Amino acid sequence: MKNLLLSSFIAILFSACHFGHYSRLTKTPTESISLKPIFGDNFNSFLFKTNITVYGKDYSGLLVTKQMSPQDYRVIFTTELGMKLFDFEFKDTAFTLHYCVPQFNKPKLLKVIQKDIETLLMNDLKKKAFEYFSDSKVLYSIHKTKNGKLDNYYFIEKSSAHLVKIEHAKKRRKKTTFTLSNYQTDFPGNILIQHHDIKLKIELNLLKK
Repeated sequence: MKNLLLSSFIAILFSACHFGHYSRLTKTPTESISLKPIFGDNFNSFLFKTNITVYGKDYSGLLVTKQMSPQDYRVIFTTELGMKLFDFEFKDTAFTLHYCVPQFNKPKLLKVIQKDIETLLMNDLKKKAFEYFSDSKVLYSIHKTKNGKLDNYYFIEKSSAHLVKIEHAKKRRKKTTFTLSNYQTDFPGNILIQHHDIKLKIELNLLKK
């Protein structure tokens, strides 16, 4: 009986942590702060010191994001000695895998990393329909949009107008959190991508742009 009660309590607590977060949001008729692409509409390249932790294994190196032309982006992850780990291209809605080492070349893992990078590039932002919310303390302007079976929530800090968090949720349960911090003018110096349903974490620290 005690075990049953304990299990029920844990289940309720777990559900509250995941679902209560969104139930406390208040819908607003219009956006109070506009949502802008993280990388901007036009840029040359960004270089990040990067660490990817997947199922307990760490892969460290450098990740470069380069805009080849409008709506065409190349993302390459290498070791610090220059060995390529993966090479992706995102063009409009198309994705091209130019190269990938076996450690990352697993369909499900590859798809997740692809979607993570697409989230950061915000390539289809202008095509999305949004709903607008505010949190209970009115600290954030929140934009919500559909992304396939998921909902994307974009949290913009009202005091700075910076995008500080993106959350993927499925049936209002958080699946992935993108935390953007240490802004340098208009770009986050640190980006942390934490998955809650698989053992995957991606850390990006800006070196230059």
